[in-house]
Amino acid sequence: MKKAIRYLRFSNLGQSNGSIERQKIYTDQWLKNHDVELVDSFIDNGKTAKNFDRPDFIKLQEFVVKHHKRVDYLVVDQFDRFSRIAGEALSMVKELQKKYGIQIVSVTEGITFDYDTPGSFFRAGLQLLLAEEDNINRSIKVRGGIYTAKTEGRYLSRVAPFGYRKVGENKERQLVIDEQEAKIVIFIFDSFLKDVPLKKIQELARQMGYDRKGNVAMAKVLSNPVYAGLIYVIPFKEYPGGLFPGLHEPLIDDVTWRLVQSKLKKPIVHKTIIDDSLPLRGLLKCHCGNPLTGAPSRGKLGNYFYYYKCRFSGHNNISAIKSHDQLLGAWELMSLSKNQIKEIRVGSQKSIEHEIAVNAKTVNSKKQLLEAEQEKLFALEEKWIRSDISKETYDRWHLSYNSEYK
Repeated sequence: MKKAIRYLRFSNLGQSNGSIERQKIYTDQWLKNHDVELVDSFIDNGKTAKNFDRPDFIKLQEFVVKHHKRVDYLVVDQFDRFSRIAGEALSMVKELQKKYGIQIVSVTEGITFDYDTPGSFFRAGLQLLLAEEDNINRSIKVRGGIYTAKTEGRYLSRVAPFGYRKVGENKERQLVIDEQEAKIVIFIFDSFLKDVPLKKIQELARQMGYDRKGNVAMAKVLSNPVYAGLIYVIPFKEYPGGLFPGLHEPLIDDVTWRLVQSKLKKPIVHKTIIDDSLPLRGLLKCHCGNPLTGAPSRGKLGNYFYYYKCRFSGHNNISAIKSHDQLLGAWELMSLSKNQIKEIRVGSQKSIEHEIAVNAKTVNSKKQLLEAEQEKLFALEEKWIRSDISKETYDRWHLSYNSEYK
């Protein structure tokens, strides 16, 4: 008796198990009608057919490698349960037959794939192409629907961005401001414009209740157009993408958004080509203010000599050797002897120690003044509590004591 393994799959986790049961009924009937014994079954729930990176399909491949000598068929409900990518699928079924002697059977379509039979090859290829076409059409419809919804201003992501919460269902679903979280988002934008480091902003935001994790959490918030009342849309066919007005209420104004985006842009870094023969290229400047470039010049004997040149004719054309010698000479003149370095080190140490001592005295003096002012304030508060002075007198002296300390 011939033997078979079975592969079942449904792609939507929201479906009932009825899809798998239906496939079992069809494949069981085929096994019974053809007197074929079932060796094992492999089931993938909610896995796409766009590739073969599916848990149970990988197990199936491992099973085939070990036990292919006792398996004749791989039975599927129909070819689109096996794969929706025609090229990859044909290569896979060809490998199963040529390398392991296993034929693919599509029970509802009545096809047993035989690579050596032209008619079988054509029918199987046609079914796989139709499955791929159906997959493409579905993808186009989905992407078109997403494009339309986003250009209408609807937020489609599963999780609401920090600062908002989702209310409603389906087309009625919308973003509503979470007042407590919104204060944190506004704080992040304001702090960034005040040149507070991102690491510090993240630390303060977490203390306020920001719970999103990641090293780039703050950058994601600052670059998210949703906070400016905008929705980012990917282009679809000939229709343009970009930022579109959202239906939700923004947390920050348009001016703040633009200023933050401008500040987030990384400065353009100009690459400098380093040449050992012309290391000062781009650093030396001509008397006209332009940086000097450099190039070799061939001598009569075929040797090359390097020069720093200005891009304007008639301006500087300086020997690289001469320039380098002058630079080394200047560095030698600027170099300090060991005794000079020692004197600087000792003098600096004494200066630092003196400054520390002076600062300590200043701190002690300030501390005594502060304690004296605090005693005055305490005495003033006691008089006010005992009703020895009026509120106006208390406020006047309180202001006076604070002004003296400042």
